[in-house]
Amino acid sequence: MKAINQRAKKVMDKLTEGVDAEASESKKIDNTGGTFMMVHIEHVTKCNLGAIYSVAHYYKQNGDMMRDPDMEFIKGGDGEYYPISFWQDAPLKRDEVVAWKGSTVVGYNERGQAELVTFANTWMKNIKEQQGLVI
Repeated sequence: MKAINQRAKKVMDKLTEGVDAEASESKKIDNTGGTFMMVHIEHVTKCNLGAIYSVAHYYKQNGDMMRDPDMEFIKGGDGEYYPISFWQDAPLKRDEVVAWKGSTVVGYNERGQAELVTFANTWMKNIKEQQGLVI
């Protein structure tokens, strides 16, 4: 699988800092006073390749929480982040690029995963700028 670039990795390291992969912890970052959507970071689970983290923006629509978007990343044993899913509620778009057998990754869609990497690289740059993250 393809990893996000090194600039995006530094942002992911900052986002996941303090979110214990052993305790299924989560945190929120909102350094903008509501000017931009806060960022939600959660340790979701583990798989054979490493810890899985979710990074998401949410907003409310008719009382429902809407993902805009929610991406999952595997943090591999090499310390790199590999995007594996993208979910946006409106308009509905869901991409999962890995094949699972239990908690084991048994394959992936190379083209789809590369597209997630491209999006994640840009999104991490935007999150860094919007939230004023010091890296």
